[in-house]
Amino acid sequence: MTPAAREQICALGGVLRISLEPGGCCGTAYAFALTRQENDMVFSEESVELRFSPEAASVLYGATLDYGDRLKPPRFRVLNNPNTPLRCACNRSFGQPFPGRATPDCRASCPMPWKARP
Repeated sequence: MTPAAREQICALGGVLRISLEPGGCCGTAYAFALTRQENDMVFSEESVELRFSPEAASVLYGATLDYGDRLKPPRFRVLNNPNTPLRCACNRSFGQPFPGRATPDCRASCPMPWKARP
C-alpha cells in the first residue's frame, strides 16, 4: 500500500474492501467498497484496515494498492501485480489482453462507487 492509498483510506473512515467482479476492458475488474464482509481476509496497518474477498486475496498477493488524486477521476488502482500480466492501462481490470483505449467496458473514467458523478 502506498502512502497515498493509506492516507485516502484513513480519510474515508479507515476501511477499504477489494473484491473482483466481471467487467472492465480486460474481463475482470477490481471492485472497491467501504464495507466489511464476514469472510474477508484482513490486513491492518497504522489504523487502516484493508479487506479482501477470498477471490481478490488470491489475485492481489504481491501487488501494490495506490490512490491517484491527480487521475481523472481520482481513484484507487492496483499496481505492479505479479499475478495479472494481462491488464488494462488504467490498472482497473485484468485477465485478457488490453483491447485499447475507449472500449465500451472501460472503467478508466468511472468514479469510485461512493462518489457521485459530477
